[in-house]
Amino acid sequence: MKKILVISIGFFLLFGNAEGTEKLTLDRFLSLVKQHNKNIQLAEKSLETAKAVKKEALASALPKMNVQVAYNRNLLINYIYIDFPDFSTGIAKTQKFKISFNNEYRFNAVLSQPVFSFKIGNALRAASRYEKTTKYAYKAQIQAILTGSKKAFFQTMLLQKVVEVAKAAEENARENYVQVQNKYDNGLASQLQLLQAKARWKSLIPATSQTVRNYEMALNNLKTMSGLDLKKDIQLLGDMEKYPPLPDSLKFSSILQNRPDYIALKWEKKLRENGVTNEKANYFPSLDASVIYAFSSISDYLKLERRNNNIIVGLTLNIPIYTGGYTGAQVQKAKVELDKTNIKIQQAEELIQTQVQNIYLRLREAQQRILSAKMNLTTIEKAYTIAQKSADNGLATQLELKDARVLFDQTQLGYYAAIYDYLSAYYDWQQATGNVK
Repeated sequence: MKKILVISIGFFLLFGNAEGTEKLTLDRFLSLVKQHNKNIQLAEKSLETAKAVKKEALASALPKMNVQVAYNRNLLINYIYIDFPDFSTGIAKTQKFKISFNNEYRFNAVLSQPVFSFKIGNALRAASRYEKTTKYAYKAQIQAILTGSKKAFFQTMLLQKVVEVAKAAEENARENYVQVQNKYDNGLASQLQLLQAKARWKSLIPATSQTVRNYEMALNNLKTMSGLDLKKDIQLLGDMEKYPPLPDSLKFSSILQNRPDYIALKWEKKLRENGVTNEKANYFPSLDASVIYAFSSISDYLKLERRNNNIIVGLTLNIPIYTGGYTGAQVQKAKVELDKTNIKIQQAEELIQTQVQNIYLRLREAQQRILSAKMNLTTIEKAYTIAQKSADNGLATQLELKDARVLFDQTQLGYYAAIYDYLSAYYDWQQATGNVK
């Protein structure tokens, strides 16, 4: 009991309520993950990209205006040569006239508006479908991150239990070695017994160190996932003995309706269909309207002289005649992408069905192990209670009591491991059925 008290005090100092320690419940941890997780932040950027794509598609249907301002400086003089008859002699004579000026000023404003094009409507539909696809893909990413976070939280709690048991076993082996050493010094134990006790103790030291390392690495992983400083001390708060009941089996059709990744694939299919239509639109003509305002001025001085203004209204009809097979190739590529998406949907249906069945098998198996471990733990706990009473009455040695305690701790660890396996499967079940909370 003295050993247990020492270990408990040590763990309180190590993991207890020290000043500045971050206390993490599961809800608090998930809240931090949602706020600071880098993977979630990256997923949110995909939503912003989808909004930008929608604006880009809308822009293709709106008028566009371009303004061009130009200034040219002529470094040489240009002439035009014309043959004129001389009025006095009547003989033709070549004469030259200056036709350039030192400075030229130009200003053009062009307003263009698509009047008719199959590509515009397709672009708007494609942008809307892309936004839907991205939205459900984002939701699937969030569910995957939260599922992994829940499992990591309880895995770390389990590792904390493993550390406690490992330290208790090491301390028990050390005290046993000290007792055997005393007996050996008094001639009550053989050298072989002494060496065996020492080897048992020493063999547990690296195992304990490895267990502590794994626990500390798991803590660092939680800190990274939740955006906490790696130097920050954290304390996990939770009860591993509380776990949800075995869920009811669900219809496969309802599962598909709740799976955001599957719904994203369905929207991707619509997007690919839109892609085929968009490429076929290149076979059809398009009509654009434009209004152009043109201003020009020429002068030998820095002045706006000899001005000209003009307004031009026009319609441009583009009729594709022959593209060398390019448009047909693009249509074929779009159809191939559509076929690939159809295959991905079929593959997803098969994988989801298998995944759900396998997870449910894991749940039932883990539940059975929990019940078995609980019964075994009850038996071992009774044996430990008997060992305590026997030791108090001098009917059992302290070594036997310590061994009974280690066995109880190990059995309890097996019980917690079964609960963790059940929780891990349960969270996978939530994700597989699209009901992550």
